[in-house]
Parts: sequence; C-alpha cells; structure tokens
Amino acid sequence: MDDEHRGGVSRKVLSTSDAEKGEQFLISLYGMRIRMGLPAGPGTVFRHERRTADRLCMDFHALPMRVTFAAEPLDHLLVAEATVGRVRIDHAGDSGRFAAGDVLVPVAPGLPYSTDSDGYSNRVAVLDLALLRDVAGLDHEHRVPLRLLRPYRPAAPAHALLWRGTAGYAWRLLDPEERMATALMWDAAARLLAAVALTAFPTTYTSHDPLRRAPGHVGEATVSRAVDFIDAHADRPLGLSEVAAAVRTGPRALLGAFRRRLGTTPAGYVHRVRLARVHAELRAADPATGVTVAEIAARWGFRCDTRFTIAYRKAYGRLPRQTLHQEVP
Repeated sequence: MDDEHRGGVSRKVLSTSDAEKGEQFLISLYGMRIRMGLPAGPGTVFRHERRTADRLCMDFHALPMRVTFAAEPLDHLLVAEATVGRVRIDHAGDSGRFAAGDVLVPVAPGLPYSTDSDGYSNRVAVLDLALLRDVAGLDHEHRVPLRLLRPYRPAAPAHALLWRGTAGYAWRLLDPEERMATALMWDAAARLLAAVALTAFPTTYTSHDPLRRAPGHVGEATVSRAVDFIDAHADRPLGLSEVAAAVRTGPRALLGAFRRRLGTTPAGYVHRVRLARVHAELRAADPATGVTVAEIAARWGFRCDTRFTIAYRKAYGRLPRQTLHQEVP
C-alpha cells in the first residue's frame, strides 16, 4: 500500500489481487467488518484510493470482477458516482440496482447492507454526520437520526449532473499536485458536497424548514455580533454551527435572522467578506513582485476559475487581473 502526505492532503492507494488485503483495507477506511467474496483469477486487480484533507474525504474503488460483500452499519453517509459497470445493493428487505452514470447513496445509515457488483468502479464522498447537521442548519436539540426518505433511488438527472461537477472539483482539490488548494478551499468543498447531497437525497435532516422561525428571538444585535464574528474570523474555516455558537443562538434561528435582516445566509455573508478581502489584497499588491490572482484567491478559499471571475466581476465591475494590474475596465 502506498501512503503519501503532501501539502495537507493524505493519499492512500492499494492495488492487489488478494481478497484478504482488500478486505482489510476497506475495514481500515470505513471502520466496519466486511466479508468479501472474490472469484479466483490470475491478473485480477482490486484498486482503492483515499484522499483526505481536513473534513474533505473521498475514495475511488475499482473492482474489475464480480465482487460480493456484506458490511455492518456505518456512522457516516456515503454518496457514490458509478463510473463503470453495475451494482446491486440490498438491506432490510429493500434493494436497488445501479449502473454507470448513476449517483446514489449506497448505504442507508444505521443499517447493515450487502452488495453484488460486476466490473464496478465508483468515486465516493464520505460525509460526516456532524458536517451534514451543520449544513442542514440543525442544532444540538434535533435528535432525529439521519434516514433516507427515498432509499435506493438514484439522484434525479439534474441533481446527478450537479453532483458529478461538485465531486470532480473536490477530487481535483485533493490531488497532491494541486498546489493552490488551501484549508479554506477544502472546507468549502466539503460543505458544498454536503449541501448537494442533502438536496439530491431527501432525508430526515431536510424534512424541516431551516428558515422558519425557531423558538426564541434573534434580533438585530445578535445578527450584528454574528457579522462581527465572521469579519474577525473569515481567514479560517467557518460553518453555521461555529457562528451560531459564537453568538449563543441556534443555527436554524440564525439562518432565518440573516435572511430576514441581510437578505443572505451566514455562508453567503462569509463568501462576500472573503471576496472583499481578495479585492483589497489585489488593490494593494505589486504585480512586479510576481504575485498572481490565483495565489491571492487561494488564500481566501477561491479557486481561480470562471465561477470566481464571474462573482468578482459582478461585485466589483472589473476582472481580478484588471484590479491587480490597475487596468481600466
């Protein structure tokens, strides 16, 4: 097994034709007991790769043969993008059949399951339940466990397209050769994956309205304190739960208050502040020193791509490079 650590990214890769080694590697990844059945065959290679950085965690599995295994329940949510072959997943009297192109949740949290795959490969996002709760705007009093409302149904085509684009972006950020990736970018990508997952797959975490008025009143003073907190800590990973805890209110109540008073969400305000920091640094920078737009953008959690450029131009009426080089738009 290859184990590499570079620039904040951990990468583990296993290629083997030994079923026992494959089982042990999966156990190390997911912390569950697995019974795997692999047909004997010379030259058959079973490949796994895991990339992690902070809360962003993704796996790639290639099983170029027929594989069956049974596994215990997991304590996190897996969302998979099937890239090659087909797979059947069974548990508790329900089952689903999926093929290349499908985006699916292969595991219903809290329940054991079994699979039967044939020449199957997929890319998987491993989503921590605490991250999902935060993105869903749930406070600590919401004790309902995560359950899928429509288990074993692939994502709708539009949601599948959105997932593939988001997962591809996150996977590239986890490439050890991606030198512009930062902790802010990994955190933003993890939250974006969680948001797309919660949108594509209805669960008990999203069967409520996060913006409806929660018990208690969040007034202008609390929103102002939240704004001040974000302004002071925009250079570090920030989520809804951190901001809500800092001003001693619930995530759901703070979401609603931001929407009513500022016309945005805490996450939207964080994005606005970070974009303003990029703008300020571009204005102050001396291009003769070799500094680039990509370096400054990455420092504040942005990948220097079309989406960033459009957002910047919408906010400031010029391209980032025009600000850096003091060009007239």
